[in-house]
Amino acid sequence: MKITDIKLHVLARETEALVTSLDGLFEDAGPAGKIQYSLVRILTDAEIEGHYIVWSEVATGRPHALAEVLRHFKPHLIGQDPLDRERIWQTLGAFWYGQKGPAFAAVDIALWDIAGKAASMPIYKLLGGYRDKVRAYASGNVQHRQDEVVRIGVEMKERGFTALKLHPIPIELCGQLRDEVGDEVDLIYDAVFAHTRHEAIKVGRELERLNYFWYEAPLPPDDVDGYAFLAQRLDIPLTVELLHKQQYAEFVRRQACSYLRTLSGIQGGITEMLKVAHLCESFGMNFEPHAYGGTMYQVANLHVILAIKNCALFEFPIHHGQIGCWDVGTTDVIRIDEEGYVHGPNKPGLGVDIDWDQVKAGAELKI
Repeated sequence: MKITDIKLHVLARETEALVTSLDGLFEDAGPAGKIQYSLVRILTDAEIEGHYIVWSEVATGRPHALAEVLRHFKPHLIGQDPLDRERIWQTLGAFWYGQKGPAFAAVDIALWDIAGKAASMPIYKLLGGYRDKVRAYASGNVQHRQDEVVRIGVEMKERGFTALKLHPIPIELCGQLRDEVGDEVDLIYDAVFAHTRHEAIKVGRELERLNYFWYEAPLPPDDVDGYAFLAQRLDIPLTVELLHKQQYAEFVRRQACSYLRTLSGIQGGITEMLKVAHLCESFGMNFEPHAYGGTMYQVANLHVILAIKNCALFEFPIHHGQIGCWDVGTTDVIRIDEEGYVHGPNKPGLGVDIDWDQVKAGAELKI
């Protein structure tokens, strides 16, 4: 089997931007604060296609930025065996001093989609399959008004979630939410890199008192010394999202946190997730991937989570209390069952079908 072409389609549908605060962290997500969606297709001479839908969480995920990078990748893909994922991952990873982005992740995930389809297996089964379901946590976005936080948390519990994540809010609201949902719901606090070391110690100790499940991103991700400082003084598990593979080894070596997170859809795809997950397992650490994105972003993470032991929860994004607001470009969606679990897809590859009507209503960009 050989790769014959790569195509890029911009879907017609756009959705509300993820963040409009936090000093404009994601204000470049798309035009007028909109998130755009682009379908990457890898074609083969076996008539098996690999798919992945990129959403513009970061500027390099915009359609024209994707097209530019894919033009550089294309000569290194055409004629290659799509099952040689590791070699392709290493070859493309050498571009731009090893800096990966959404186009790189899209190619890797689409190649895994091909592999699963060629084997007539869901990807998590192809990887060995540890389980077929995992408990999910409702992850609220950082735009939630403070007066919405407790209400939405209670609503998510009523809808079946047994774990919830809060983004930066006053610590008093963390206590209010604990009082409202009770001890049977696991709560997670994500500071989004907002604290100083002194603040993080104070917040962490209060979260310990409130029996929170983990404390995420209290400090900037490059402050490994700071995380090591916190890890020596707090009992609550610490976790952080990192952007470069080399950072993971340093955090592990320093025992600077309890769990590590990746952003598979804007970094190294499924292949990098597996590398980090196995690194974590070797040192007795959990791997808890970031999954705040569209359906294909979520499902790529789900396959890895179902194939490993050292992951406790699946991140299920909500937006102002809405479920499914980023279900764009596919006819399949992810939902929790009555016990708060999400289940692995039954169909081969990623296991989600493309909504070709949405694709046809958009535009193809020349690669």
